[in-house]
Amino acid sequence: MSLDAVQGSSRPGSRAEALRVLARLQSLVGWTPVHCVEHPMGFRLCVKLEYGNPTGSHKDRIALYMLRAAIREGAVEPGGCVAEVSSGNTAAAVAWAASLAGIRPLLFVEKTASPVKKSLIRLMGGELVEIGDEGLTRDWAREEAERRGCFFLDQMDNPHNMLAHYETTGRELLHQLHGRVDAFVMGVGTGGTVTGVGRRLREELGNTLVAAVAPKGSPVAGGPGAGEGIEGLAAGSTPGLFRRYAAGVVDRVVEVSLREALRGVLRLYRLAGILAGPSTGAALAAAEGLAEQGAIDRGSTVAIVAADSLTRYPGLLEELATGAP
Repeated sequence: MSLDAVQGSSRPGSRAEALRVLARLQSLVGWTPVHCVEHPMGFRLCVKLEYGNPTGSHKDRIALYMLRAAIREGAVEPGGCVAEVSSGNTAAAVAWAASLAGIRPLLFVEKTASPVKKSLIRLMGGELVEIGDEGLTRDWAREEAERRGCFFLDQMDNPHNMLAHYETTGRELLHQLHGRVDAFVMGVGTGGTVTGVGRRLREELGNTLVAAVAPKGSPVAGGPGAGEGIEGLAAGSTPGLFRRYAAGVVDRVVEVSLREALRGVLRLYRLAGILAGPSTGAALAAAEGLAEQGAIDRGSTVAIVAADSLTRYPGLLEELATGAP
């Protein structure tokens, strides 16, 4: 039985009621813990554990911000429909927030996404359309959403994505690390986290190194085509948010291979006991590369985000458990 069936007639019936539901959900999101350890390369590594959010990722933040803005602006009403394209985490977060606010979530999810994510989306009442193998594009998903009468949230271009991380994630990191963040290293999925947190750190601290992490060969890093597939990171195109907000915020883009990302997952576990997903492994690998190049000094505090948990990736778990990479 889906969450949609469990809710029954208890759904919010007005815009004001829907916004009250989202305000209540907002109290469940954020202020996730930060765990710091000394890295053998001489810097202090601090990891913000975003899998502590209700649906298990940092995307809960942007789902609430984007949905709240859509309701306030009259783009969607309770009983209406919102749509999004996602590798899984944003889809789950939108399904959670929208269904509880009385709005039908339509999610276009890549076929290669983790089955755990897909099951979670369905559980929470999301209508799931798998895309990928037929060459279906984001533009097609937008057109299909409109054809079905759904408002397209568009996380890749929605400024409320970046704003969520500027107002919450960045502020929390500053408070939790007592204003000491010498470097922030974050993968580019939509570009919202690295630009939102980076902008906050740059405004408050001025000299924080902000590094964006992209799969090897990705257009984000100037590659000619699709980069290596690291789930959660942009491999085939440069997100609009990153193009719009990276200038003056992101100091450099670091390329990471899939193999390096998976090795980073294992190193993070062995170093800090943290079981994070592949995008977090990529961030650790990028931070270590920057330290090797001298871009991160000994004694520096380096912050990364554990965007989700390794338990979301059963195929990857099996691969790592059998000795790869």
